[in-house]
Amino acid sequence: MISFFRRFFVKKKTSYQIYTDGSLKKNKGTWAFLILQNDKILCEMSGKETNTTSLRMELTAAIKALKQVPAASEITLYSDSRILINTASKDMFQWQKNNWLKTKERKIPDIDLVKELHNLTADHNIEWKWVKAHSGNPLNERCDELCRLAQN
Repeated sequence: MISFFRRFFVKKKTSYQIYTDGSLKKNKGTWAFLILQNDKILCEMSGKETNTTSLRMELTAAIKALKQVPAASEITLYSDSRILINTASKDMFQWQKNNWLKTKERKIPDIDLVKELHNLTADHNIEWKWVKAHSGNPLNERCDELCRLAQN
């Protein structure tokens, strides 16, 4: 009886895969992401900013991507940035408990974006996965290409 109930009445969460990348060259930053569902690219987007940092671009890519998917989604987010993965999967939760400070004396870089990312993650079930950059992963390479194209 329970399996019948689950099959017909429990709504299954929509599942997405997201690949993100951020880049910085000569004080000009770019970000990019791909959103996939069932191995089909639904959306790809990129953009650029001046006077920024590499970390801001990595965070921006993840934020912009998460804003594109419906609330309560199952997401696997891939990035070649260990800092983004660590920040999103564990650090920001500890920082929140610590009043958004790394330690009593040290502030968190790009706190505005970290808080925005934290708020967006509350709406989803996200698994954060690191992928090695420039290792032949076609979706990671596509994000890198989108960043290069946005540089122009």
